[in-house]
Amino acid sequence: MIRLLMLLVVTALLADPAAAATAQDHRCLTGGRDNSLHLLWRWLDDGSADVQYAGQRGRLPVRRIAQETTVLDGDRPYQFDSVWQEDVNGHRNGRYYLSTQGARVYSFSYERASDGRRTAFTEDVDAWQEDGCHWPGIEPLTVASSLLD
Repeated sequence: MIRLLMLLVVTALLADPAAAATAQDHRCLTGGRDNSLHLLWRWLDDGSADVQYAGQRGRLPVRRIAQETTVLDGDRPYQFDSVWQEDVNGHRNGRYYLSTQGARVYSFSYERASDGRRTAFTEDVDAWQEDGCHWPGIEPLTVASSLLD
């Protein structure tokens, strides 16, 4: 019985690599028309990331495909400009463009692969909580990994 239970746990973790990684850090972002889009961005301890939009049940895995590091001033944190690709069912769905310095997100946008349309987001520090993102009137998005992702 114990062997069967262990086999089920290992199978579930292998079926969803994002569930095996834990969140290292997260940000809450708001954007789109009338700031109606809300998302949780998680950096995972295995070097990958994922994103979850408010109103969506699952998370979308993303992988970094480019990064540039800039030293702006010797006394300040480096600036990191990175591009993250979102693939769905083996096809590129879109790309996220992220610029950070220290703990702050200075720019963030999503470019849809089908038509190149870009949506800008801003960091929503008021929504940030230790356990995830909380916007008024919207079901919270949490950073905890789940086998339901």
